[in-house]
Amino acid sequence: MEGSRKPLAKVEGRRRLRLSGVTVAWRGTPNLDDWVAYIVNGTRSKKLILADHASERKVKTLLSRLQALPKTGIEKLAKG
Repeated sequence: MEGSRKPLAKVEGRRRLRLSGVTVAWRGTPNLDDWVAYIVNGTRSKKLILADHASERKVKTLLSRLQALPKTGIEKLAKG
């Protein structure tokens, strides 16, 4: 008989990109490929997703690449 297990730790974060003024949020579980990154300043009905079902490494790499892009470039990368 298995005892109760601790739930997996969720990690969340937000970053405002200086050049474009866009706020990007991300969340996921370490060591799992369930990470998601999305643009926060969009409207509620139109949430722009940058990465979905990705690894932590891919999301962090994406965030560093987005630092140098303008707002239109970031919105082109997002899938709505």
